[in-house]
Amino acid sequence: MPITHTDYKSSETFDFLGAITLRILLTGEDTGGAQEVFEDIVQPGVGPGRHIHHDQDETFFFLEGDFIVEIDGVVQEMSPGDVAFIPRGSVHAFKNVGTNEGRLRYIFSPALQMEAMFRAFHKAAQGGEITEIQMSEIASAHGQTFVGPPL
Repeated sequence: MPITHTDYKSSETFDFLGAITLRILLTGEDTGGAQEVFEDIVQPGVGPGRHIHHDQDETFFFLEGDFIVEIDGVVQEMSPGDVAFIPRGSVHAFKNVGTNEGRLRYIFSPALQMEAMFRAFHKAAQGGEITEIQMSEIASAHGQTFVGPPL
């Protein structure tokens, strides 16, 4: 596997207006399929719906702001420097509960199809607001299932 480096300032970025700015830091191709690394800048009150990654572990690294994270029904408060590990098959979600933008990085291991899923979400959102049905169909095609509303 080649050694790789991402230039933060020029990394590919998707803006989901008024909600999350997603930055791709490492792709599955970069890591030989071992992992993918992303960063979200999350607006206050925002977070994804509860969901499951069926074949991947996910790890959150909270960098800025105040968040809550729910993993299999257990809610915990997260502050800068905190880390949360989400085993594959766990129902989970996060939410920025602060009054300012929050920032977190997260790793999917193995990489599988998350980069492709985020690209598909962004493409669907270009036509206007993405619907829950569209999100569920895209997620399902990429090994993820939405199972409930956001926190």
